[in-house]
Amino acid sequence: MNAPQQSKYTGQSEEFLTIQEFAQICLNHLTWFLVSLGLALTIATYYLSTSPDMYTREAAVLIKSETMGTVVAQKTGNTDFNNMALVQEPVSMPNVMRQYTSLTLLTDVVRRLGLAEDTTGATKLAEGIRGRLTATQDNEQSTIINLKYVDYTPEQAEKVLNAIIAVYNERWLHEKSQMARSSARFINERLHDVEKDLGKVDDSISTYKKAHQITDPERVSDLYLQRQSESEADILKLENQISQAHYILDVLNDEQSRHQLLPSNAGIENPEVEAQIGLYNKQLLRLKNNLVGTTTQNPIILRQEAELTDIRENIISSIGNQIKALQMRLLSMKSYNEEAKARVSSSPEQAKRLLSVERDQKVKESLYLYLLQKKEENEMSMTYTPIPTQIIDMPHGSNFPSFPNRSSTLLAALLGGLLLPMVILFVRVSLDNTVRTKSDIEYRTTIPVIGEVPHFAQRKQKSWLRQLPFQKAKPQPSPILVQHAKQDLVNEAFRLIRSNLEFMSDNSEHKSLYIITSMYAGSGKTFVSTNLAVALAIKGRRVLFIDGDMRRASASRVFGDRTLGLADYLAEKADSTESVIYQHEDYPSLSIMPVGTTPPNPTELLSSPRLAQLLQEVRPQYDFVLIDCPMTENLADASIIEHLVDRTLYVVRAGLFQRKLVGSLDANVRNGKYKNLSIILNAIQTYGHKYGYYYGYYYGRYYS
Repeated sequence: MNAPQQSKYTGQSEEFLTIQEFAQICLNHLTWFLVSLGLALTIATYYLSTSPDMYTREAAVLIKSETMGTVVAQKTGNTDFNNMALVQEPVSMPNVMRQYTSLTLLTDVVRRLGLAEDTTGATKLAEGIRGRLTATQDNEQSTIINLKYVDYTPEQAEKVLNAIIAVYNERWLHEKSQMARSSARFINERLHDVEKDLGKVDDSISTYKKAHQITDPERVSDLYLQRQSESEADILKLENQISQAHYILDVLNDEQSRHQLLPSNAGIENPEVEAQIGLYNKQLLRLKNNLVGTTTQNPIILRQEAELTDIRENIISSIGNQIKALQMRLLSMKSYNEEAKARVSSSPEQAKRLLSVERDQKVKESLYLYLLQKKEENEMSMTYTPIPTQIIDMPHGSNFPSFPNRSSTLLAALLGGLLLPMVILFVRVSLDNTVRTKSDIEYRTTIPVIGEVPHFAQRKQKSWLRQLPFQKAKPQPSPILVQHAKQDLVNEAFRLIRSNLEFMSDNSEHKSLYIITSMYAGSGKTFVSTNLAVALAIKGRRVLFIDGDMRRASASRVFGDRTLGLADYLAEKADSTESVIYQHEDYPSLSIMPVGTTPPNPTELLSSPRLAQLLQEVRPQYDFVLIDCPMTENLADASIIEHLVDRTLYVVRAGLFQRKLVGSLDANVRNGKYKNLSIILNAIQTYGHKYGYYYGYYYGRYYS
């Protein structure tokens, strides 16, 4: 899994966990995977059984282009009337999508479908619908809105989508109808007033002509009359616009008309003002709709009131600027008109009077015709208002539930059940800072590793079971695993160690004294030393095993306790070595020197000169003398014995001995603390054929 790193000691590469080894670790913890898979599948099954089925329905709606524009003009034969356009509010796609998902619209949908009786319940259901409804634009240039809704039944999902589309259309048509009715009231009122004024002017002209017996008012030359007529027409037009602007300004400044809709086609020839009036009417309609069911102290109402006030002030400012511009043009035109009048100063007084009255008549006629045209235009918009949307795709979808997704859920549970123990195992291995393999030692020190012993776990009977009266006592399994002609990994490991020891001892200088020790308790030194002694004895080597751990005497219990032993010899309770050495029953070439009587002062006994005398006496009698010593951590026993032997076998237990301490062994060798130190790696995990060599071949009947 990790790339190898070059060893600074041996020139070899430090071997990290490979994929094959990690796979074997996972196989060794197969129970974890089975439990994890079972738990994950159980949770997934419970989730699927308790989660209700949800069905998805989709629909596509086209926002028509005639409702997206800002102005719809109608052409007639009258030039002025062509310039008077029916102003419509611009529509943006984000605003339309927001309206489709608004609580106000969805509350109307809930009421239409009869899903709730009171306002509170309708609002809660509307919030739930909005959480399962999405509105998206087909693309940035498109005017198509895609609606997607999820519900517990496909029929209910289709009903909700159809109701949403229908309610949106109705609300849009209702808003346009309100604006048209407001404009109709304004136009009718103005028509009534202008009609009365026009009647008075007509009566005045008729009375004046009859009183002065005027039949031909053409008293001045055609040229000046034409100039005067054109200037007066312009003056009339400007005064008409000023009059309309003042009227709207009066409505805006009147507190009683604060919530009255403004005419969207007031005749002010200023597109900016017309657009602001349209925005004002929309905001006012929205405010009136939101006032239903709430109070004026609602924060939303107060915010909309403030926005409405800002728009009203902007309109007042724009109209004021428009009035000033119109008045300047009017003054200029009046000056031009006065000059024309001066040219016809020779005309009779009756003609001047008549022209003045006729001018008023033209003003009224122009205003009257304009209002009639606007009335007709407004009635046309009231008669025919196109639906703003067109359904592209009716609500549709699969008959299978879209949630929960059973295949995805089960697949996720399966992957999660497999990945969780894998992650835990990988983290455990990655965070493990102990020696795991031979390469962990060789990367950090030059001390040779003469063998690797695989991990072997024996099941022991529980102590509380042994205490039960009806429970039969079972004999404890022997820790001696080395047997004649047995071909398991443990036997092969000790045969390899035996071969290495024979190779190291095969020289002119007789080196047969070994101590076997370790740093920590539980490293398995007694297990290694006893099995190594048996492995040597099986091959016919003369072996003396001395239990030098007088504190625990573990090896003595393995081979069978005796009354006299090493402690008795060192304490001078035994006269000769023959009295404390016992022949093994199964292996004639194996001799045992147990601890004997457990002493209270093992360190002092080991410091006795009788120990050196003992080792010198037994050296020529045996091929190998193995001394099982206490651990080196916090005890001086091994250091005392170590000066009297030829070699030191250091047992390092995989999973217990930390990697950082390997370097300390190398330092101890350089300082002369250990003689000819060699390491035996114990309790390694076997990953397939990773351990040692492949022992698949057959050695024959007389395997030793």
